[in-house]
Amino acid sequence: MAEDLSLESRFQGYIAALNERPFPGLAKHMNPAVTLNSASMELSEFEQILSADIDAAPDMHFKLHILLADEGKQQVGCRIEFTCTPISDGELMDRKVRKGGRFSCMEHLFYQYREGKIAEVWHLPGEFVEMGEVEEVNGS
Repeated sequence: MAEDLSLESRFQGYIAALNERPFPGLAKHMNPAVTLNSASMELSEFEQILSADIDAAPDMHFKLHILLADEGKQQVGCRIEFTCTPISDGELMDRKVRKGGRFSCMEHLFYQYREGKIAEVWHLPGEFVEMGEVEEVNGS
C-alpha cells in the first residue's frame, strides 16, 4: 500500500516523532533551517530546545486535539495538549515546576511547510495546569 503523503498525515508523523523515546530527531519532518516565532535557527538548535524539555520531563506526551491542514498553502494549524511529570524542581519551557507534579498544557501552533517539510513554526504557549502529584513507587 502506498504511503499517505497528505499534509495531515505528514504532520501526524511529526507528532509521533515528538512522542518517541529515545527522541529520534526531526530531520525527516523539518527543513535543515527553521524559523520559530521569527527566530531563525538550525534544526539542531530547535531539536536541542525540545530535547531539553524532554530530558526535564521524559514522560512528556503530545496529543492533537484540533488539526487543520491547508494543502494548497501548505499550512497547518493545531491545538496540542502535552502532559508531563518533571523529574526535578526548576523550569520547564520557562515555567516553574516541581518534581513529581503532573502538568498539562494546551498550546496553539501554526506551521508552514516548504518542499514537504516544516520550515516555520508559530508557537502560542498555553498555561501549565497542575493535575496533582505522581506517587513515588518503592521510595524512588
